[in-house]
Amino acid sequence: MKQQYIRLLNNQVEKLSAEDFDLEAWKSSTETVLTRIFGPEDPRIKQIQQLKIDYSSWALRDSNAGYQPIASCKSKGKELLITAIEELETFGVPTSQGQVLEEFFTASEIKILLSEPDQAKAIIRKLKKEDLQQLVLRLLTP
Repeated sequence: MKQQYIRLLNNQVEKLSAEDFDLEAWKSSTETVLTRIFGPEDPRIKQIQQLKIDYSSWALRDSNAGYQPIASCKSKGKELLITAIEELETFGVPTSQGQVLEEFFTASEIKILLSEPDQAKAIIRKLKKEDLQQLVLRLLTP
């Protein structure tokens, strides 16, 4: 799985060099890939969303003469993706709460555990295995 995710991220890096590069399309597909790999709360997603080509007179006036808005966006995007690839290579694929819970519960039970904390606590009290109780409590504690 790790190699597949790295391949997806490398594809996004390659798209930055395309002749017909479209920043908004690239941002959308990159957000989808990052969400799949790291989850919707990954800070890189927000950074990708904030990329924009700034042709305003203020940006052009305040920058040095070599300011290239498209190149700047591409550079930032590339660095974000390279960091994500390095993270996967170093730490492996992150495990989401849902993935951990799937080992022990059905999909409907997971939905209750993640969306209704009071019912989740009641379920936890009924669990027999002490280590499972601790695992679930740790996942549910913000």
